Amino acid sequence: MRRKPLAAVLVLLSAALVLGGNALLDAGWGSALRSIADRVLPNPEIAMWAPAPEPGSHVSSFADATGAGANYVYLVDAADDRGDVRELQLIFFGRESNGEGWLEIEARGGSGVRYRVCDAAEATVAARRALDRWARR
Repeated sequence: MRRKPLAAVLVLLSAALVLGGNALLDAGWGSALRSIADRVLPNPEIAMWAPAPEPGSHVSSFADATGAGANYVYLVDAADDRGDVRELQLIFFGRESNGEGWLEIEARGGSGVRYRVCDAAEATVAARRALDRWARR
């Protein structure tokens, strides 16, 4: 008898999570939730490289914490030192990408946790070759 009320509570909780999650996604919080999940889950941190995204190529944007500016979300194809390519989400806080140079990215899961501008020569040969092949597909 006790399992029926527990099952009902679990069903209601699941529905609330789905509806609440959809509301957050509709409000533009999907990128923030993805970034938080990638940082919290036990994903290994790995170095990856990618060309800087072009200005205006962001997939979404949202107001920064102060409300004075915007943060821009980009999806980039990045490669590691073994030549493995995957899509990463990068958030440029308070500015858009200028599209210049390359980025060295510390990635966890599908998110870039930290990144810095670098020259293409700083990216590993395997990463550059993999991204060249990937772009020609």
